[in-house]
Amino acid sequence: MTPVRSHLLLGLCLSAICWAARSAAQPATNTAVNTNAVKAEMESAIHQVEKIVNQTVPAYRRAPGMHWSEFHPGWFHEGATKPDFNHVDVRASRETSNYEEHEYVTSDLNPGLVWRGRDLEFNANTKYFYTNRTFPKKRLTEAEMLEINRLYRIIGKCEQQLSPAPKPDANSGSDSPAAPETKKRLLNPYIGAPAIILLALLLLTIYKRRS
Repeated sequence: MTPVRSHLLLGLCLSAICWAARSAAQPATNTAVNTNAVKAEMESAIHQVEKIVNQTVPAYRRAPGMHWSEFHPGWFHEGATKPDFNHVDVRASRETSNYEEHEYVTSDLNPGLVWRGRDLEFNANTKYFYTNRTFPKKRLTEAEMLEINRLYRIIGKCEQQLSPAPKPDANSGSDSPAAPETKKRLLNPYIGAPAIILLALLLLTIYKRRS
């Protein structure tokens, strides 16, 4: 075999190996893209929930003749429970009676300001998304609560996709031994086989030239 043909065969072999390596790395790239898409979907849903929950409520200046009740310390206790995004119905956990029984309400955080009690609510299953606890929260409509339920399902779905359930323990009570985990393939056989054949031909050619 002439040196030109030998160099050509070597070039083809190297090209095949490089192409195989790029193809093998492609699934990891796709996985990263999919993960980013799920994160973007979840962040969008969270932003929409925050926008609904933290709507501005009209406030009024205190005036003679007004009757109000004051909450203290502040409007809300510290902390918040993370909702069960896959199942919760925020309509069932809304509380309004502490507000609507008063014509006007305020807190020690808002000197000189009052809000109409019938305009306000508290909800343990939306408190997780309260971004400003200096002011009370708007009483949501039925449509707004249903929209939060819908957005919660999206958040729950995305969380499951980003953090899949762990595999069961091999020693967690099964009567039969667990099947050994299949080793991950480093290279697709349909891609790697041609590269290996070309490499073998190259080695064979070199061997024949030396003999």
